[in-house]
Amino acid sequence: MASLPSYQEAMAKPDWLLLVAPYVQFDDYHSLCLVSRRSWRIFAPCLWADLLRAVRRAGLDPGDDLAWWFDFVLNKLDRVSPATRALVRVLDARDFAKDAYHFASDSGTGSLDDSFSRALELLPNANSILLDGQVDLDSDFLVHSLLASPQHRPRLLSVAGCPQHLPTSFFASPCFQKLVYLDVSDVSGSIQPLLQPEVLWSLRVLKLRCREIDDATLEALLGKFQLRLWSLDLAGNKVTDAAIQMLASLSISREPFHSKGPSRVEGSVRAFAHGTPDYGPFLIIEESRWSASFCHPERYFVDAPAYVADVAQPNIRQTRSDGAVRVRSDSAEASVWILSKEETDWDVDEYCQSRGLTHLSLSRTRVSSFGLQKLLRNSSGHIEELTCSLMPLLPVTAPISKFWPRSARLYGVLGAAHLFRPAYSSGLRRVTMHHSLVTHVPKLEMDGLSAIARDYLAETAILERVDQVYPEVFVPDMNPRLTSLTLTGIPRRSSGPLVERLIRFLELLSRQERAIQDASARIASSWRAPGLLQGLRHLALEFEPDTMDDGLAAMDDLDAEELMDVGDTGFSFFNDTPVGEGRRCRTAAVSPTADGSHSEAVSAESHPSGAEPDTQNFIKYDGKWNGEGFSLEVWVGPAPGASKVLDEYRHLVMSVGLRDGVGPATPGQILAGAPKGSFVFHVAWCAAVMPRQLRPPARDALTGMKDVLAELRAYRLAGRANYIKLQQSVEAGSSILPGDPHLFWTGTLKVSTSIPQRQ
Repeated sequence: MASLPSYQEAMAKPDWLLLVAPYVQFDDYHSLCLVSRRSWRIFAPCLWADLLRAVRRAGLDPGDDLAWWFDFVLNKLDRVSPATRALVRVLDARDFAKDAYHFASDSGTGSLDDSFSRALELLPNANSILLDGQVDLDSDFLVHSLLASPQHRPRLLSVAGCPQHLPTSFFASPCFQKLVYLDVSDVSGSIQPLLQPEVLWSLRVLKLRCREIDDATLEALLGKFQLRLWSLDLAGNKVTDAAIQMLASLSISREPFHSKGPSRVEGSVRAFAHGTPDYGPFLIIEESRWSASFCHPERYFVDAPAYVADVAQPNIRQTRSDGAVRVRSDSAEASVWILSKEETDWDVDEYCQSRGLTHLSLSRTRVSSFGLQKLLRNSSGHIEELTCSLMPLLPVTAPISKFWPRSARLYGVLGAAHLFRPAYSSGLRRVTMHHSLVTHVPKLEMDGLSAIARDYLAETAILERVDQVYPEVFVPDMNPRLTSLTLTGIPRRSSGPLVERLIRFLELLSRQERAIQDASARIASSWRAPGLLQGLRHLALEFEPDTMDDGLAAMDDLDAEELMDVGDTGFSFFNDTPVGEGRRCRTAAVSPTADGSHSEAVSAESHPSGAEPDTQNFIKYDGKWNGEGFSLEVWVGPAPGASKVLDEYRHLVMSVGLRDGVGPATPGQILAGAPKGSFVFHVAWCAAVMPRQLRPPARDALTGMKDVLAELRAYRLAGRANYIKLQQSVEAGSSILPGDPHLFWTGTLKVSTSIPQRQ
């Protein structure tokens, strides 16, 4: 536990130099260190704490990294005073000497391993070591150099992307037993050494991206660390939906929060007595008069403080965050900043506390949107930061070849907006998720179609069906406690709906900003007024590469090949008449994809053996939960003809026999027509968004697709211009409120684009 300040420390006035130090220019640190001993104590740590970053800021050219490093470490560092060397807390070589080593390795000045070993021996307080991507460093030097100075025990180690194999005994070394943060992502070798029961008991943040981890390995890992980790990065591994139950039972606190949000504002979660292994316990939201419309006047209030009834018996149960307290960051930069402080510092103590996972990354795994939803239902609101940039729409065990066009796959998250509400996810503050959470446009993968054609079909033929069965998308006021949202995988081209939905989301952010400001004005006159949430203030949009040119070029190539085969008859994507042997071969290979025919599908007129006649709206489902059997009446859809998509849902349940994922109907499904309080087959419901046929779009439709980034930029510039114009027109001392009429959101909007890799 961090120690309390002494009486003198508590009563002393703050040093004004300490207050201004963070705002001083880096170039002035050296001069200020020469002014007095007092100035040296304050500014020398700013100059020396992160050694390699400091020399880069001082102007060192990347091409001169190795020459400077060898000269400094081998000739000068030992002549630096011990007091100054003790100020170095960080050795961050992630962007250091990556391009220069091969040109300097023959200079006879020594190896890179030897120089880093020497540096660690002379820098006893360098407790944060980051060597990401250093291809010429052998990890053995770390063990040898750290063992040479027994008092040197690093708390942060990052070797992500290093090609050198980590020896089996690496993590058993005594010098690593105080590690709090460890990143061994994309490193060759097994993670079995991490599973040794006696190693790394102080670890709190573990990043294991791209390590070929499967469900069995993850279970062993979670069984070893249990609730000690508060951050785990599993991106790029082979874990599936089966891992969700392991995470929920082993590494996420199962203790419900002692304090709950007001049900009149947020609604309340009610649990049924039963559940299924795939779905988990059955849960629903019981709505109040206001909660379903997200418009309660108190929706922006922070939680009231939790009071202890008897001070002699303090309450040790967890209380949920009030929504205004900043959550911890597990980024390397934030971790370095905290762990570089003294062990007795309060920030370090808080960083090292853990009651189970609160930060989790599942990007690019085999965890589907169904697994993600199960995670949110079973986390009891403990998840604070969630990253899942791309996930399969259906579980990997779903037999999609029986009911979807051959080779077709959908990615994204649909129908899960209610799970991001405070009733389920009260702790959630930062989310990185596929853009379909907001836009309802999934990602389509399909052989035989260009990327831009797939984007077009996802935004037209598929989106139309999605809106019918999932009419509820995520909007900012669903969870005002959320402060940061990153939307990933956004296509650069749109036929219209994608742009409209992104702009609509920005408008809702502006209206939320206005509503919070109005709420602040209403309570400003009362000294007993509650605090207010800040709402969503950070939005990041991550775009995919622009596929327009490549997609049209692919169509041109196909047109040319077809014209070579059919002569003067021309070519059409929809021409089913085989012409010539080349045409017949290509039809056999491509048409099951291009025309979207279902493979191995059961016809709508037939029924599987033992299936009920397609004349009823409910069927009986028998299950077992905690060793006890139960029966449910599950809704299979309205009478045929009410809706094409609900007809498809009925067909998948009654004719194909797809009866997985039974669970209570969600608020969005009830809006789509499911009876209130009913149960549905969620896998079949979700699978119904795929049309039975997907025909390639015409060239004119593709060439008319707009640049999403350009459209958003034009919208923001127009909104900013209106905002500035209104500011100039108001009287002095007045200010323009957010929201209507300009709808310009003043939060932080960041945009990033991907660069296509060249072969």
